[in-house]
Amino acid sequence: MSQRQKYLLSVFFVLALVVASVYLIYPPAKSTRLGLDLKGGLHIVLTARPLPKAPVTEETMERAKVVIEERINKLGVSEPEISRQGSNSILVQLPGVKDPREALDIIGKTALLEFRPVTTSTAEGLVLGETLMTGEYVKDAAVDFDDFGKPKVDIEFTPEGAKKFDQITAEMVGKRLAIVLDYNPKGRTDEEKGIISAPVVNERISGGRAEITGDFTIDFAKKLALVLQTGSLPVKLDISESRTVGPTLGSDSLRAALIAGIAGLVAVVLYMIFFYRLLGLITAGALAVFSTLFWGTIVATNKFTPLGWTLTLPGIAGIILSIGVAADSSVVIFERVKEEIRAGKSFKQAADKGFTFGFKTMVIADVVTLIAALILIWQGVGPVRGFAISLSVGIGIDLFTTFFFTHPLLSLLSSSEALNKSLLLGVRKGVA
Repeated sequence: MSQRQKYLLSVFFVLALVVASVYLIYPPAKSTRLGLDLKGGLHIVLTARPLPKAPVTEETMERAKVVIEERINKLGVSEPEISRQGSNSILVQLPGVKDPREALDIIGKTALLEFRPVTTSTAEGLVLGETLMTGEYVKDAAVDFDDFGKPKVDIEFTPEGAKKFDQITAEMVGKRLAIVLDYNPKGRTDEEKGIISAPVVNERISGGRAEITGDFTIDFAKKLALVLQTGSLPVKLDISESRTVGPTLGSDSLRAALIAGIAGLVAVVLYMIFFYRLLGLITAGALAVFSTLFWGTIVATNKFTPLGWTLTLPGIAGIILSIGVAADSSVVIFERVKEEIRAGKSFKQAADKGFTFGFKTMVIADVVTLIAALILIWQGVGPVRGFAISLSVGIGIDLFTTFFFTHPLLSLLSSSEALNKSLLLGVRKGVA
């Protein structure tokens, strides 16, 4: 295979990747995952508070994260982001959530279901005894309606829970058994204490099924069933930060970011064409390839990997900066090419030698930037990390585009005598 054929193969390979990227990107509104600052939604930081019976450990924090993920999935929120923040906090971002209050109520609820005996009844409410059974034995929960059309929650116990509940109800016949959610002994009323209902046990209940009834709404029944399905949180989580971003603010931010990105790209292309003529057109093609491959990488990460890539304002800032880095790479290479032409070499000789030395300089500069970006990824959190990731990926795509597209295209065009003209190259031979 000749060198020309290798260059052609390289250019066609990159163009094939561009076509594949366009296929993945279309339609862009559905393929691109937008972050909270661009789409609007709810930002929550949950901080664990250690209790005597529920210490904060690595294991309990991981279990809490899993429970929160399950609850959010059942809420139907698309593309949520749940991640650990430090040793005792969990960051939850819910783009596009329509009811922030409901989400907060469900996510932060400990949801510890308990069955407690009613020891006595006073003017202030019921007095409860020690816990006989908890919700850890609940296998499933679902909303239903009783004979009077009132909502109720049907619960199914695990085999071990069924035996335990059977034994408890056998001993509690004729007595009241309170069903409590997140018990608060300091509450002034039964509702503040978390007592959902306290029915009298008329008979022994076998079969591993029971129902929770009370004077509650269908919305409360749905929330109760949801938190029982996912289980209780292993630690107490307090909402240390809560912020709602409106969809209007998000759309305005996205519009401004897109305008900035497009304007920056157009300005760079016009600048390169004005100063470098034919070489500037090569840069325009390379930047188009770079931008398409970058977008395709973002979409492919969402579709084919468990990592996902949510586009945020800091991430877009990293992308815009990487466009400048990519343009700078062309400047380094093409300035060296022009120096070689001024020294009296032909366009072909100048292109080969200019790229060899220019690419080395470009790699050194990119590695320095990459090291700084990797440090930000390692030490940074949230927006800073998103910016650094975008910049790092941009540097990698820039190196790929330069070596497999810009270099072959430059070499192919430099072989044409028709293009070896001072007017097209913006430089004269032998003129320093």
